Amino acid sequence: MSIPVTPSRVGKPGPDPAKRVYFKLAFFSVSLFVAPIAAYYYSKDRWFGGDAVYSGGLAALVANVVLFGYIVTACLEDDGSKAEAKRQEKKSE
Repeated sequence: MSIPVTPSRVGKPGPDPAKRVYFKLAFFSVSLFVAPIAAYYYSKDRWFGGDAVYSGGLAALVANVVLFGYIVTACLEDDGSKAEAKRQEKKSE
């Protein structure tokens, strides 16, 4: 026996992610593609005198910095759960 799914038995959908989440994802996606390539070619011609090994190492470092930045901003993003917990605490008082 299964319970039929009706609108009265289904919970409300959660809030949609904010537009800034999509913007942040797009920014870091483009940065992860563009920044290492730009660092490679810029450093190869300007700093390392045509040495591709050092330029490739710098490009890898730049890619890791961009990835680390995305992880940090994702961890620091406020999901609203703390604010909701504070509201529930105030209501119970």
